[in-house]
This record gives sequence, C-alpha cells and structure tokens, in this order.
Amino acid sequence: MLMSKGISKTFSWMSTKANKQKWLFSSNSTATTTATRMIAIGTDLINSDHVWQKARDWNMDGTASNMAADNGITMFDMFSKKTVVVFGVPAPFTGTCTNEHYPPYAKLAPDFQKEGVDELVCYTVSDPYAHYGWSKSLQNNDKDISFVADTEGEWAKEYDLDRDYSAASLGTKSARFSMLVKDGIVKSFHFVEDDATKDAETILEDVKNDK
Repeated sequence: MLMSKGISKTFSWMSTKANKQKWLFSSNSTATTTATRMIAIGTDLINSDHVWQKARDWNMDGTASNMAADNGITMFDMFSKKTVVVFGVPAPFTGTCTNEHYPPYAKLAPDFQKEGVDELVCYTVSDPYAHYGWSKSLQNNDKDISFVADTEGEWAKEYDLDRDYSAASLGTKSARFSMLVKDGIVKSFHFVEDDATKDAETILEDVKNDK
C-alpha cells in the first residue's frame, strides 16, 4: 500500500523529569522517505530468500563460529508453523528503542505467551554484535524475546521498510514497525509513528482478535 504523503521526522532533545537531557530517537522523528508501503495482510514471508542473523557475542576462543553462514535464520526457520510477533526498531542503543519501544514488550512477554505466541522477535538493521550488546544492556531474557539482525538491510529493502537516518548519523536503517505472523502469513502490520509505548499493547490485541 503506497501513501502519497512522505514522512519527515526530526531528531530532538527531550528532558527527563529529573531535568537531565538526553537524545531520544523518537518514534515520530528523524527518518525521511518519499513513499511508505506497509507489508500487506496475507503476504507470505516464507517466500523471501533473505536471511536474518542471530544476535550474538563475538567469539574469541573458537568454541563458536562468527561466520554469517553458521548463524543465519531463514524465513522458513523463523516463521514456519509458528505464531510470531516481530517488532522492528531503527537502531540498538537509541533513545526511543531503549526507553519506549522495548520495555512494554518485555513486560508483556508472558501475556504474549499465554495467547499462544511462540516467539517474540526484536528486529533491526545492524550488525548482530551491536544488537546482542544492546540486548545484554537491557538485561533481556532470550527465552522471552529473540534478537535478530538484518545486517545489510536487504529484507527491509524488499518490503520498502528501509529508511534514511543519515541526519542522525545512523545511515540506512529500518522503519519502526510491528507485525503478527502465523505460519509465515502476515496477519497484521503496523508502522509505529506516534507512541512507541503503546505498540506492544496494540499488537497483543491483534493476537487476541486473531483466534
């Protein structure tokens, strides 16, 4: 679905209640694009040939491989015969991703599991090592939320989800989004352009309604 109106976003300073200032990578900020296409309901993601990478630490002792070929996740592996919720974030360690988008998913992970979701996935365009480091900084429970990286952004480009964040020195990343996928078929899809804190609740309602 194409929208004629482009998205223009700004990267701004925000103050905390303690009057400390920090950069917040806002859900309604800093990306530019000329067209926005959502992933259509009914799309079969298993048809994609692109491979995601497991978020992981850099192995130094030879006990595990750092090679992409040994750590790839095909779309079949990710989605076949499973109910999966994916939330996409623009970049690890950025403000809104860390403080607004991720935390509600962590809090609601038991509710997703109760509703029959097999896997919660945090997706980003990044190298898998930075994404892993971010997951550790969040004290993420890997049993609740899996972290995956689209290292070259090829999957994002396939579905027109790539965004130019050069204004924030981030280069090309992914739009902020969430989707519910059952056995590879997209059941719901949302761009998150306003309040990222509400996204987990929104997609959880989609899960409940898609029985």
